[in-house]
Amino acid sequence: MRTNCRIYLAGDCVVNRLLTYKKDDAGSLTIFGLFVFIMILMICGVAVDMMRYENERVGVQNTLDTAIVAAASLNQDADTDDEVIALVKDFFTKAGYDPNIVTVTPNIEVPAGGSDETLRTVSAVVDFDLDTMFMNMLGIDSLPGAVGGGAREGQQLIEIALVLDISGSMGSNNKLQNMKDAAKEFVTTVLNNNGAERVLISIIPYNMQVQMSSDLMTRLSLANGSVPVDPAPLHPGGVTNYNTQNTNARCARFLDADFDTRRLSAAAGLELSAKFARGGTGFSQPSAISFWCGQGYPEMLLYQNDETLLHNHIDSLSARGMTAIDYGMKWATGILDPSFRPIVASMLADTQDPDNPIDLVPDTAAGHPVDYGTVNVYKYIVLMTDGANTQHLDLKDEFKSGPTRIWWSETLSKANDTNGVEFDGFLVEMPTNASTSRWYRPRSPNTTGDDEYLSEAAHTALLDAQQWTYHDVYERFSVNDAADYFFRYSDWDARQAHRSAEVDVGGYGTADVNLARICDASQENEWIEVFAVAFEAPTGGVNALSRCVEDKPGNFFDVAGTDISTVFKAIASEITKLRLTQ
Repeated sequence: MRTNCRIYLAGDCVVNRLLTYKKDDAGSLTIFGLFVFIMILMICGVAVDMMRYENERVGVQNTLDTAIVAAASLNQDADTDDEVIALVKDFFTKAGYDPNIVTVTPNIEVPAGGSDETLRTVSAVVDFDLDTMFMNMLGIDSLPGAVGGGAREGQQLIEIALVLDISGSMGSNNKLQNMKDAAKEFVTTVLNNNGAERVLISIIPYNMQVQMSSDLMTRLSLANGSVPVDPAPLHPGGVTNYNTQNTNARCARFLDADFDTRRLSAAAGLELSAKFARGGTGFSQPSAISFWCGQGYPEMLLYQNDETLLHNHIDSLSARGMTAIDYGMKWATGILDPSFRPIVASMLADTQDPDNPIDLVPDTAAGHPVDYGTVNVYKYIVLMTDGANTQHLDLKDEFKSGPTRIWWSETLSKANDTNGVEFDGFLVEMPTNASTSRWYRPRSPNTTGDDEYLSEAAHTALLDAQQWTYHDVYERFSVNDAADYFFRYSDWDARQAHRSAEVDVGGYGTADVNLARICDASQENEWIEVFAVAFEAPTGGVNALSRCVEDKPGNFFDVAGTDISTVFKAIASEITKLRLTQ
């Protein structure tokens, strides 16, 4: 039964209504919703101001980067500090910013005695304020900001190894001359753009090998040892000790492990290739250019900055022989490695010797090659080829050093002629023959009619007879000539063995693998930047060089004809490129 309030006392009715109102929550969400809405407006306003700030910061930074890169260019007409500052500020004016917000610090360097600047560095900072639209309700009227940056064109110091293919195929279609023109223009551009006192260039010509100078060989640690003959020889004049390396050779034999290190050798000393002439030369003395590793090919020129000297060396290059791209790259990496610094220091000491100076390297070579990561010093290799890797030959170990069965006596050579006949002086020991025919004397190589055998006693009577080492034999005879002259009519098995004295020690596919390994090692941690130029090269050479710079495909160039000059010039410009430094 419903009870009406009117039947109660008035006071009780009021109390009852108040209690009912206290429990009633209708309308409370509206108030809370208004509060949340205001908070959302404030948060969105802050976000809008922050977005405006970030947009402003990015715009200022982009304008700054563009301005300092342009101002750092050596091609700009702005030649003074004031002109550089004005150029940067002009970029800000045209972008709609107050130019007074940027502070510019230019640095233009000109080499001593020169007139052209070689290094330009421009750094700048910008302080700006953005007026807020919403955050001022929170008492924040503006947002301050600051950006900065720097750019540089030119380098403090540059070490460059220019690795040039001089294999036989370079002698066709004017390729050698086109390469020479390109290389000389490269040298000139780098020296002019950076200043000769800041540049050191090494020229590394290669074919199937890389030739060292005799001076360089005296400074290198060679894996050359003196080995005693055991048992000792029975005959007077016999070899008692022999060197494992022929120091008349002018090139290194790199082992597989050497291609995993930037040092010239993974071992304590550098192993030399044998000096030998392939095939036959009609039993005459092989010419210097006939030797696989002799003294007739263009040598390396290390750490120079004299334009005329570098140009003359490039002009002297001639084309001959096969191709060993991996050896060229290995030498380039090795001479740029800090472990080569004692060699350069030794060359510089002799250059500066007050009593007996030898002009080997310029004074600016002091301290080079520098340690990796040295601030403002850059190392580059420019590697070019017109071919693909071919044979890498050496002599088998048993023919590379040590005593032979061959002897020579001046007494015998002059037995019938006071002027002497060289071939009459040779003897070959026949250890299985009876003592009465122990020594074979081949005499004239053009006939067997004068061949004869001497007894042990006759040999002993030759007091001047001297045993030859394999170094002696292969300096005088080509491989096939030695085999045929000494053994064809006396010991067929020995003849066949000596005709097979050569061995491929890592050519073709193995060389491609080793090239990839040394390319990877050279560019580890970006310590050395490599540019690779395939110059009218076959597919094998193109693939090998592109693999060398696969992490930087823009550093690979496949060119023909006179376009090689365009590429070398582009590389020279890249070496002197604009750099954002901050």
